[in-house]
Amino acid sequence: MNQIDDQYLMTCLLKGMIEDKDYALTVAQSFEERYFDTAVMAEIFKSISYHVGKHNALPNRDIVINSISKDLRDEVISLFELADSTDFSVAQNYDWLLEQTNLYLKDRAIKRAVVDAVHLIDNKEDIQQIKDIIENALCKDIRIDLGLNYFDVWEERLRRIFRSSDNRIRTFYPVLDELFNGGFPPYTLNMFIAKIHGHKTNIMTNIITRQVMNGVNVAMATLEMSEDMYAQRFDANFANMDINRIYLKGSHRKEFLKRYTEIIKTDGRANLFIKEYPTGKASVAEFRIWLRELKMRGLLPHIFYCDYISLMKPELKAKGDMYQDGKAISEELRALGWEFGIPIVTVAQINRAGTFLDFESLDMNSIGESFGIPATADSMIVQGADEDDMVYRNELKYKVVKNRLGGRVGHIGKWYFDNKSLRIYDETEIDLWIEAAKRSGDERLIYQGNE
Repeated sequence: MNQIDDQYLMTCLLKGMIEDKDYALTVAQSFEERYFDTAVMAEIFKSISYHVGKHNALPNRDIVINSISKDLRDEVISLFELADSTDFSVAQNYDWLLEQTNLYLKDRAIKRAVVDAVHLIDNKEDIQQIKDIIENALCKDIRIDLGLNYFDVWEERLRRIFRSSDNRIRTFYPVLDELFNGGFPPYTLNMFIAKIHGHKTNIMTNIITRQVMNGVNVAMATLEMSEDMYAQRFDANFANMDINRIYLKGSHRKEFLKRYTEIIKTDGRANLFIKEYPTGKASVAEFRIWLRELKMRGLLPHIFYCDYISLMKPELKAKGDMYQDGKAISEELRALGWEFGIPIVTVAQINRAGTFLDFESLDMNSIGESFGIPATADSMIVQGADEDDMVYRNELKYKVVKNRLGGRVGHIGKWYFDNKSLRIYDETEIDLWIEAAKRSGDERLIYQGNE
């Protein structure tokens, strides 16, 4: 408390509450009775808070005195007399009083939260509630946010927007970055949707590969594959070699090790962390612990990926309702991005009805599990085959169905994928895709239909 005597602070606080209506309102809205160490201060707070809240005016002192139990009235009178005799001007020291009151509030809130948490543990109640109790205590603040004063703070606002735009994490796919105004902004939830075996994991793997090679640190949580199995996809992608042959003895293994060593030594290469979680058992709570561990070691990633959202569980107790649970998970993921100041990217499957639709008809309604998920997402891209528009066999269409990042909704483009290396290219990179076949050994065949 900046070495301010508690008794002196309580006297100043009381003086503020009986002399300044705005200060009394501020304290009433932020404090709880149990934050005060003495019963008499708790009773005074309760009486003044009730009166100010109901009548929008400070109560007469006699009202306060007579609203408190008789056995405490002498103490109340003594405290009022002490406040009157204390040489402290509320008006002249208002900012100091607010600052000290805020420090006292935060101190008492966290101490009460710890006591409540111990009570929950002792009574073997749902310990997930502890997180909410502690977080609510940490958020206690007497400073009230009045929102954005649009004209008065325009310089600060635009500076903040420009900085946010500069902090976008590029995908390093030319078309995608154009659609997203430069990449994924911090605090956003971004999704790719496709059928089973629809290259959901592959598109994330490819974006990650490009990001890592361009200095972007990445963390990937996998709920479906082991860490080693996921790493194999990156091995093939980085080396641009056939994933089924890179580990074979002889020339294939030697060539892979040569290329992989070159990747490791590349200037500007960033870090990639892959962590496996049990399918259907992990929640944002586990991801938060991991990210905090990385942060404490100075390794906080620039972006976080999760494969995938439908295999997660809500952080708090599941409601058993598919819509509510899906919505809760998506909101928790997005909040995780806000907490660490990074974008979140995940994938989901197209629902059963969507599997019978042609590509042009797929939209946000086609997501499996819960419509609460797309309601929360900031960007969503649907991937799927469109046989009527295929030139090469290894083509995949994508459509932007939601885009808070750049406003370009409805755009349809093409991915070109390599079955051997699992690499994916966009429509501006078709020459690179054709050239890459010389290294991966994949084929670039014209699509002949189903016959």
